[in-house]
Amino acid sequence: MVSPRARLSSQTVLLISYHFHPTNEIGGRRTTALARHLAARGLRVIVVSAFGHQDVRPGTEILPGIIAFPVKQPRRLLLDSLVSLKQGAAPSPKAAQRTAQKADATARSAGIMSRSKAFARRLFFRVVFFMDAHKKWAWRASRAATTVGRKYGALALVSSSPPKTVLLAGALAAKRLRIPHIADFRDPWTDAVSTDPQHRTEYLLQLPLEKWVVRSAACVTSAGAAVAHSLSSRYPAARQKIHVVRNGYDGEARPSLSRETGGRLAILFAGDLYLGRDPFPLLRSLEDLLQRPDVDRSRISLTLMSRVESYGNRSLADWLVGKACAPIVTLLPHLPPQAVAEEASRATVLVNLAQQQPYSVPAKTYEHLISGREMLLVCENDCETAQLVKGVRGVNQVDTRDPSALERTLFDLYRRHAVEGSMTVPTVEEVRKFSREAPNEQFWCLIEKLAGLGPDLPREANLSLTAS
Repeated sequence: MVSPRARLSSQTVLLISYHFHPTNEIGGRRTTALARHLAARGLRVIVVSAFGHQDVRPGTEILPGIIAFPVKQPRRLLLDSLVSLKQGAAPSPKAAQRTAQKADATARSAGIMSRSKAFARRLFFRVVFFMDAHKKWAWRASRAATTVGRKYGALALVSSSPPKTVLLAGALAAKRLRIPHIADFRDPWTDAVSTDPQHRTEYLLQLPLEKWVVRSAACVTSAGAAVAHSLSSRYPAARQKIHVVRNGYDGEARPSLSRETGGRLAILFAGDLYLGRDPFPLLRSLEDLLQRPDVDRSRISLTLMSRVESYGNRSLADWLVGKACAPIVTLLPHLPPQAVAEEASRATVLVNLAQQQPYSVPAKTYEHLISGREMLLVCENDCETAQLVKGVRGVNQVDTRDPSALERTLFDLYRRHAVEGSMTVPTVEEVRKFSREAPNEQFWCLIEKLAGLGPDLPREANLSLTAS
């Protein structure tokens, strides 16, 4: 008699994800963990990915039970040349200043022509990068998935974005293979451009593509409830197949070996400054904190590392010139993971800048929960990230729309860390619910049901919107 595990080992699930092990990109952690979980369950997992552009041979068992079929990012000689031309066409600061100083009619006419050309260039590149810059890769990934899906007799296909075009690749390949498709929205799609008037055209063009993916999918998963509810509102007929399957931390939660701080407040932000990750409210509050007579600045440090040279068009180094906090603020470049881990081990507070991200929970949130350090979460009170960690000890959430809130929180951290010498960290029991094990099991239940591998999805595992 064939055991259930032996029966499953001959069953294949396809996974399309641009990022996957061995890449260090944070976007590959969700799919890599899922593939490992499915393989541990006895399934054969075929992964179509760029694999961080590593040299991976087709058909290699990249991890136990996981077979890799790489698709390389196509070279874009014409587009790269056009990008160079676009950058070369941009005037230097000195040239721009000289042009601005000319006030005669000829200069005004030239300015109009220049603005017209700039508008044409922006329009061209918005068309070229419509949706994302991976359209050609996604097309090739779809064809590769179709080929290996037929070869191995795949029973289901999971595609995980970003980039968005991966979802289109999954929908197309699943249609060709006539197997159920699980479309995994790690990030929002049209929600990201729906409220910006400058992106109205992109929104209207992308909406039918999102609609096709959602309606054709056997199941839609979202890493956040906000995106799931938004999709449900736009596509009410698909409501019952939309599920919330969150991210989580990998491995085991690490309890803090010591809650003593050594009489110092050492704050660390490790990440890139983009989207709404504005560091200036933190810097201004730190500057205000140092003006207090009861604060010893020699006990305080703030380190920002990775791509932190500027936010928007403002240089952090320029802002620090002449400031009281300049001697205690360190800006470090992008460094290997080991160097980041060493900095985190020296810190007493880890900063998560999550402003203006209403549709997603930064992966850093889960990493910080198991770091054994206290956390400073900067985001709006009503956003999903704030609601997710509400009530967890050791998480200090601040909304910068309250100007004095961040300064009060910094002073409280200073009092406890630098004066009293101790910090508050979440317990292992508190953070266990944020493990990635539970989301992986949810994926397993969905695949098991859709691919006919076992009994129907248990009620308690169903995270459709009716239950979330």
